[in-house]
Amino acid sequence: MSESVQQTSGDLTAVLRRLNPNVPAGSSGEVMPRTPRQSNAMRQIRAHIGADPLAKVLLTGHIGVGKSTELLHLAKEVGGERCVVECSVGGTLGSHNVNTFSLLVVVLDTLIRWWQGRLGDMPAGLVEELSDHVNDLLPDEKRPPKNNWGAFIRALRSELGRRENAPLPIENDKDLQSLYSEVVQRLALRSVEYTDTIALDPSPLALSCETLLKELAAAVGKPVLLILDDLDKVREQRARDDVFLHRAMAWRRLPCGIVSTLPLDAVFSSIGRELDQVWFDVQVLDPFPVPKPEGGSLDEPELQPYLSILRSVDAHEAFSGLQCRRLANASGGLPRVFVSACSASIAYAVERNEQHVRDYHIDLVLRDIADRWRGRLNDADYEALVDVLDSEGANVPKAIQLLRDGILIRDGAAPPEAQFRVAPWAEPLLAAYRRRSDRKLRLPLARE
Repeated sequence: MSESVQQTSGDLTAVLRRLNPNVPAGSSGEVMPRTPRQSNAMRQIRAHIGADPLAKVLLTGHIGVGKSTELLHLAKEVGGERCVVECSVGGTLGSHNVNTFSLLVVVLDTLIRWWQGRLGDMPAGLVEELSDHVNDLLPDEKRPPKNNWGAFIRALRSELGRRENAPLPIENDKDLQSLYSEVVQRLALRSVEYTDTIALDPSPLALSCETLLKELAAAVGKPVLLILDDLDKVREQRARDDVFLHRAMAWRRLPCGIVSTLPLDAVFSSIGRELDQVWFDVQVLDPFPVPKPEGGSLDEPELQPYLSILRSVDAHEAFSGLQCRRLANASGGLPRVFVSACSASIAYAVERNEQHVRDYHIDLVLRDIADRWRGRLNDADYEALVDVLDSEGANVPKAIQLLRDGILIRDGAAPPEAQFRVAPWAEPLLAAYRRRSDRKLRLPLARE
């Protein structure tokens, strides 16, 4: 780290391109590399999938805590002994339309693409079997569809140029892949009500996944590990329950290992007990340690992950040690928040043609974060936050949305009585609420 000017604004622009908080670290050479971390959750996951090729494990944690980064690293680590197929829902379907049916379509499309890209053409017999499953999805002509999804499937068949009572035109694996890609694209662009999906039977899709996974494992000569990313971003409660509880057996019976992300709020909500019973193993990825906003040295262990992130993209000369410490503390231990704050600080410097991040840039960034949430939170939110903090971690279901949004942060590595804390950037907002509440209490007493 340096207090002196050592970079030009052009250098800072190059750094800014790599400080992308929306791309998992280590996903390519164009973004920042992964920062090593000690994680009990990932050690447990490695142990489970190493001992059982069919293990089904859920990974949860705050959005931005580094789950996607760790799953990418896991895929590289076990790639020699497992056939790893990575399926990113965010890049294909989008979290707004996730349910068991649509997710199975995405998995099938991904599996077929993986086979074609690495093994070439699929065997004719396998294509024929999967084609039969596709036609089993079509609604019965004698019983018109009662929901939008049934109508959607029927319309798709018509748009593909087939008669109402004719099977879909699938002659080879390219036709099969084209069909599923078309369905994924259409699903991604449509908002389908949950009530329109519950009557839809995903059994043919689940059977296709089972068949394809068995054949894939036999073709590559090693067990398949399916990584389902971005499911932690599913916001619709009924869709979350559909995937992880009501139709969980669609995933648990697949002949492969599965590591899937899960919304953190589900673990601490009313369905947490049921999740434990169905999945048996839910691991929580904890935040980075959080340094104090002032004091200490550059050798402080809590500061090292954040310094490592800056060094990995040659941004360490743009920030002083104290500036890095302030942003690290404000992040609450969430890497994405830290990277986003660093990126915004550099953007302010570039905008003003500065050659180094200045303290007032940090002030602006922290103010921007607080102001963004100031108008979103109401007194009920603050009351829920106070209930959790003052009860040393009880009453979390009342603040479940705050937990999801990273305003209430859970850190399993902290002592039991301190595992829940408010995000540091939100502390001034909470302090203002407490002062306002105190004034309201004092006014009636003053009148008396």
